[in-house]
Amino acid sequence: MNHAARAVLFDLDGTLINTFHLYMESFRRTLEPHFNRRLSDAEIMAFNPHAEQRLLLDLIQEMEFTPYFERFLTFYSALHDALFAGPYDGVLDMLRTLQEDGYLLGVVTGKSRDAWRITATRMENEGFEDLFHIVLTDDDVQAPKPSPEGLLLVLDALQIQPTQAVFIGDSLLDREAAQEARIPFGAALWAMGRKGQATFAQPVGPDDGGLIFRQPAQLVDWVRGGKDLP
Repeated sequence: MNHAARAVLFDLDGTLINTFHLYMESFRRTLEPHFNRRLSDAEIMAFNPHAEQRLLLDLIQEMEFTPYFERFLTFYSALHDALFAGPYDGVLDMLRTLQEDGYLLGVVTGKSRDAWRITATRMENEGFEDLFHIVLTDDDVQAPKPSPEGLLLVLDALQIQPTQAVFIGDSLLDREAAQEARIPFGAALWAMGRKGQATFAQPVGPDDGGLIFRQPAQLVDWVRGGKDLP
């Protein structure tokens, strides 16, 4: 399949860019009035925060959603310079190489369009947004991952078949969405510590029809049909 690949699609947060501490602190401050205290990282993670708008809707009454979401965006923007850790090592080189090789690049993310715009604007000097042919956010779909809706919309927009793409992500939700869309899935292990790599690789490795990439450069090699993966 790697010789037939025309498009490489990515999850965003936790796959291409490190926003963990930025999200944790933004959620913590946003939700403080609701819980009358600041939540721990573990408490926030228990809410499965893969899409900020949907997390808020799960916790906040619908009539209060807009002010809470605006509050979140205020913190996300104000804290961005201090807590945004940028792209993971090797990611920009990987994306630029794939773009230069002529591959279509896309993002399918649970991030809101507003939060994406904040981050993309702060990364203008790196030309980050210009690396992608399409960026599909949570605002563009009815159902979030693990629904395949976002991936299918991107395939349609790029006018390619599932077998002509690969989807790279860092969660089992990403893998399930790829499976439902019949797109090969690759695990982005470069963002994880050793324990996380071992845990995530176990259900998504070759024995389960998945691909494992421990460094961004390995993805380039695979797409090009080059080196074997370890």
